[in-house]
Amino acid sequence: MLYGKYRPQGFDEVVGQDHIVTTLRNALIASDSYRRDGGDQRRDPLAHGFLFSGPRGTGKTTTARILAKAVNCADLREGDPCGACASCVAITQGRALDLIEMDAASNRGIDDIRELREKIGYAPSDLNKKVYLLDEVHMLTEGAFNALLKTLEEPPPHAIFILATTEAHKVPITIRSRCQRYDFRRVPNDAIVSRLQVVCDSEGFDIPGSGLLTIAIQSRGGMRDAITLLEQVTARYGVAPTHDEVLAGLGLVQDERSAVLARAIVDSDLAGALEVAREVADSGIDMADFTRATLDLLRAILPDVLRKQLTPGREEPERSLAEAALAANSSMEVLVTAIRELAEADFRLDPASPIPLEIACASSILGPAPAVVAAAPASAGAPSLRSSRNGARTPATIPADSPLSSEERFLKQLYERCRLVDARLAGWLNGSCEVMTLSDDELVLGFYHEVHRQKVDTDVRTLVEQQAEALAGHALKLTLQHIEQSRQPRRESRRGHLAEAARAMGATPVTKE
Repeated sequence: MLYGKYRPQGFDEVVGQDHIVTTLRNALIASDSYRRDGGDQRRDPLAHGFLFSGPRGTGKTTTARILAKAVNCADLREGDPCGACASCVAITQGRALDLIEMDAASNRGIDDIRELREKIGYAPSDLNKKVYLLDEVHMLTEGAFNALLKTLEEPPPHAIFILATTEAHKVPITIRSRCQRYDFRRVPNDAIVSRLQVVCDSEGFDIPGSGLLTIAIQSRGGMRDAITLLEQVTARYGVAPTHDEVLAGLGLVQDERSAVLARAIVDSDLAGALEVAREVADSGIDMADFTRATLDLLRAILPDVLRKQLTPGREEPERSLAEAALAANSSMEVLVTAIRELAEADFRLDPASPIPLEIACASSILGPAPAVVAAAPASAGAPSLRSSRNGARTPATIPADSPLSSEERFLKQLYERCRLVDARLAGWLNGSCEVMTLSDDELVLGFYHEVHRQKVDTDVRTLVEQQAEALAGHALKLTLQHIEQSRQPRRESRRGHLAEAARAMGATPVTKE
């Protein structure tokens, strides 16, 4: 596999994690200087426990192995392992007995950790320090975490723990507090493209820059995923695929009708939009992929439209003819509405159906349908009734809710999306919090009770982050706060609403004598 062949062997090869690499280098330099001066091994300034957290494919395990090399390197060079000494070679070749890698997803029980505790006291056999790398550490059971706690707090001086996880919030705070935590970020697209170009030059691949950028975008910030996708494309189309072949190899839709649909939405041409949606469905094209392609096209011109509104007359960047035409005739409000509605189109129930796309187009052009449609009563004394889903008869005239703010609407949509995935966990968001901040890169939720905040932090954070990212169309940093009881919104009293509903259904109030 190419990602294994081009796995970084030194800190200088780690892509997109400069904030972590710099910190580790400085710590290693201080530790090496301390040891060379004859300092006590028990007082080594290098930490004995590290927690590497972040999305998959961003370099957590790779950085852990480089760190294992560095702490055992006989010729450390400005914090970087030399790669040539016996320790570095043994780790690179995977034959170092004192680098113990354990998959916590399959070795998650208390007995596995007890076995680790029994062996940790033995001195290293072929390295200076034993390095324990526990991958996906959040999968350990509660008993296993408790067994690990004491050892992690006071390990022998010859041992270092590196815990890696994609879900740091599931690691108990008692474990996190005993480690230096390093949060790995998604790798920027330009950094991924640069690394992919290095791989292409070495392997003899000839891929256009636009193709490499497409691969980088589809990898969603994961360097390993990007190299895997590169290998997938070249395995199918050879060493010199065109841009269109890259799109086909990644399963992306390259259909001119996406531009036609985008233009119809921008021009408020509902008939044209519906015609395109049905035509695409009849062609057998994946509706979710087509919708995503249209969404990407609208997102691509969004910065241009914003610049046009803020700084008229400014020179615009080069765009395709379709994008340039759309940007010239679009407004910010129309684009934002269209992007939101298309992003919410759900094809899970019937992937071949054009209905979700048709609804999204209608909502983009006509606006979202009101939650409750009021109907005039048949007569003053006997209001018209309608049947609800469970067959009960309810009055058709119901006061509409007051308009929601953008933050309230976002939270409501977020709850509904979470409820579709897991109704039990989503219940912790129902009426327990409010949006404190909603910006381009951060979502801050304020909880009225600390127990709700803690529950969401420990059990629901991943679900909320995933659905908030899907709703916003980009990654959001989720921050949870506890706000004072007085911050809770006061609901207006609904005095007599049951009596009013009863009167509307023909009931006669009985007064108490």
